[in-house]
This record gives sequence, C-alpha cells and structure tokens, in this order.
Amino acid sequence: MGALIFAAKMALVALPNVNINCVLIILTAVFFGWKALYSVAIYIMLEGLVFGFGMWWFCYWYLWPIITVIAVIMRKNDSAVIWAVIAGIFGLSFGALCSIPYLFIGGWEMAFSYWVSGIPFDVIHCCGNFVFTLVLYKPLYKVMNSLINRAKI
Repeated sequence: MGALIFAAKMALVALPNVNINCVLIILTAVFFGWKALYSVAIYIMLEGLVFGFGMWWFCYWYLWPIITVIAVIMRKNDSAVIWAVIAGIFGLSFGALCSIPYLFIGGWEMAFSYWVSGIPFDVIHCCGNFVFTLVLYKPLYKVMNSLINRAKI
C-alpha cells in the first residue's frame, strides 16, 4: 500500500498539493488498522528517496501518521462525507502542522511566516482532499473490500 500511495502521488505530481494520498491512507487504515503505519512509513521513505530529505520530509514523519491515527480511531465510520471533511481539514491544517519545526529553528515569527506563505497551497490541498475523498472513498472501498475478500479464499 505504501508503494501504491507513492505511485498515486507520482501520477499527480504535476498538480501542486493535489493528490489522493489522504483517501488512500484513510482506506489503508480502515482495512488494516494500525498496520497502516507501515504503509505510511514506506510512502514517506519513497518520498525522501525521490525528492530528497528536506525539512518537509521530517514533517511527514508526524503529519501522515496523524491522519492514519485519526482514521484508525474512526475506522468504523462509513460516511464518505465525514471522511471528506476530515481529509479537507487535514489538508487545510497541513501547513500549520508543518510549521512546527520552524518554531525551534527561528521562533514564532519564522513559523508563522512559513505557515501564512503556504495558505494558498493549504486551501488547494483542502479542496483536493475533500473532493477526491468524497468521490473516491466508496468506489475504492468496494474495490479494496473485494480484493481482500478474494485474497482470503
């Protein structure tokens, strides 16, 4: 699943902050529970190997597990709308959460300016996460459920 999440990200890499990572991580957590953290770790490692190991990469080590933990806790939820809202909020808060290390590097001014400068990208991230999750959650859920059930036979 980690490689699939990375491949899906690469398929949409030309569109800044528009990807289906969030809905795939949510579905991985829904189906595999805490084991989804392994997939997230693989995804993060692949990101670093391809795009480099900048400050953003270190942020991924706590950002993507946050949505994974939320999804594991809420895995009994079956509403695409609720998942879309959660994914949208996650996308909108991505920059704020990513600014945390800058508190320690340059103080609140640096963290705040980093966050504010990225708000347009966070809005795009929010909208993309919301729409993709709303549209893809149910169909991908059915496909994953079918594949998992077929594998158990």
